[in-house]
Amino acid sequence: MFGVILATVSAFCLFIYKEITFISIHFYKKEKQKIRIARKNLKDISYCFLRILGIKVEIIYKDKKSFEKLDKNKGIILVANHQSNFDIPVILTGINFDLGFIAKQEMESWPFFYRWMKRGNYIFLNRSNPREGIKSIKKAVEIVKTGYPTVIFPEGERSITGEIGEFKKGSFKLATDTNGIVIPITICGTINIQKRGSIKINRKQKVKLVIEKPIDISTLSEEEKKNLNIDIRNLIIKNYEY
Repeated sequence: MFGVILATVSAFCLFIYKEITFISIHFYKKEKQKIRIARKNLKDISYCFLRILGIKVEIIYKDKKSFEKLDKNKGIILVANHQSNFDIPVILTGINFDLGFIAKQEMESWPFFYRWMKRGNYIFLNRSNPREGIKSIKKAVEIVKTGYPTVIFPEGERSITGEIGEFKKGSFKLATDTNGIVIPITICGTINIQKRGSIKINRKQKVKLVIEKPIDISTLSEEEKKNLNIDIRNLIIKNYEY
């Protein structure tokens, strides 16, 4: 219970501080600048949030040089398994990009994070309405193509056991339509911070992100694109015990 109280109070203080500092930016900066600043602010908040809870994030790159040379304007999609509500702050803390996410529509009810996610051009996916879901993916394609790296969780929901579920084929329409770069990310350990269906938050946990070598979608054959959801899932599973 102490973890929940500490997380709530800390989040409230961090968001109030960032709200105050964002006031002048809201009125004087251009839209593109506001999006990048909002994404950076959410990254800063996530970093402080994890530090307060004593969460340590280890980053393992399979090919760091290729990662550091990436051109954001080509369109970057990061694909990760989904274990916990803490996946988003862990990825924001661990990855050196100002990231956006395709998140479930239910996150619109999150009182603090939602405001900054909306400002950062995040996409909220209505999973119960396929037509609206397609519209959201199309919007995400345009966002990625304009140079905003975006994360997707193709399982569609958090794992209950930690086991990596099926990667939905429709999620990879973002990657194939963008025809840019896909980076598979394996998340290990966030389920130990907070499990699905539980409000309990466990402090002082260690988590790991394994960053796979970037994949250039434009170089893949049609058959490889067709099996992208299977191949990337296999890479993420392989790196789970890396």
